[in-house]
Amino acid sequence: MSAADEVFNALLQSYASAVNASNSAAYAKLFAQDAIRMPPGANPEYGPEAIQKGEQADYDVARWEVKFTPRNALAIADDWVYGIADVDVSTVAHVDGTRSQFRLTATWLLHREPSGNWSIQRQMWNHKPN
Repeated sequence: MSAADEVFNALLQSYASAVNASNSAAYAKLFAQDAIRMPPGANPEYGPEAIQKGEQADYDVARWEVKFTPRNALAIADDWVYGIADVDVSTVAHVDGTRSQFRLTATWLLHREPSGNWSIQRQMWNHKPN
């Protein structure tokens, strides 16, 4: 496994742990201070605070569970990794227990910070047809 794969797989594990626990604070800590998250059909979110607010809005409506299948991780420079993964998502609405399942393709641009930790600089995704 390449170093880029290791970095990307670790990010996916942390990401899934935060989402599956409905922990928007832990989720926001995955993002750099100047991160941009670009949800489909919505305005971009700038920085961890806006990203946390957007993520919490989803958790307020439903319980989310994600499972990742990494597709590719590419080291584009010493401190940069670009990753693509397929995502299986299931939700359960809080109001009535309605279940939903869908698939996404997501991309991340990761950066190694001066501390040595990796953070998400950019994230975007799209819905896949069933």
